[in-house]
Amino acid sequence: MDNETVPLRDVLDRTAEDLPPLPDLAPLAVREGRRRRARARLAVAATAFGAVTAGALGLTLLPGADPAPATPAAVPSATGASASPGGSYPPVVVEETPGVTPPDNPDGLAGAERERRAAHQQRVAALLDELLPPKVTAIRPVKDQVAVYRITAGGTSFRMTVSVRPTDDRALRPCVNLPEHRVVCEAVAFDGDREAHLLSMPVDGQDTLGSYVNFLYGGSRVGLSVEPQGASAPVTPRQLLAVAEDPRFLDLVRRADASPMETKAPPAVKGG
Repeated sequence: MDNETVPLRDVLDRTAEDLPPLPDLAPLAVREGRRRRARARLAVAATAFGAVTAGALGLTLLPGADPAPATPAAVPSATGASASPGGSYPPVVVEETPGVTPPDNPDGLAGAERERRAAHQQRVAALLDELLPPKVTAIRPVKDQVAVYRITAGGTSFRMTVSVRPTDDRALRPCVNLPEHRVVCEAVAFDGDREAHLLSMPVDGQDTLGSYVNFLYGGSRVGLSVEPQGASAPVTPRQLLAVAEDPRFLDLVRRADASPMETKAPPAVKGG
């Protein structure tokens, strides 16, 4: 292995451990109208065809019509304001292997806990709907995967993660740039003096970039990411940061930190 490959592998390993911007009112109204029309068209198409196949990865997205906890549309945040102008975000089931549907309630959760997690996903989806760029025309929580969402842009479905996971870490790992490998990491401050790392890096090839944002909050590591799907992620790290720094999102993070819905990540394997 040559000397250039080793630093890239180190960055990939660190990323794996950390993961899994007043405009005028008229333009805002136009933008919202376009987004609602686009999502209405997508909803009609999804209803008509029942299932959507993400061809590049062979992922099948099935409507979450099987028995599932109630998921309110546009659940208000704890601040009392609605997290979204309106609309619903039907959960979907993702078949990692086409034709093999995952079991219902794989973690064996009690009904109340499933409802709590589903309500959290609805709140997050409502904020993503409002805060992500207009090119994102659909947002769907993945059923029974509290940190995972499917977003659609340009007719392609992408995997998005919004994770609040307990951690023992008290500092972020070094933010390393490797421009020769198209790995760009930027350390920024937000929410006072809170540090976040914004990372763009190739995934599955030099021409397909993923976008990542990581920061610590209380006893949790917070990660937002969009993975490429035969094309680079349609959301940049800066656009993910716009979600992360919204006070309503940080309120959701605060509650998820106080009452975790994810398990602590396993320790990193040294030299693995």
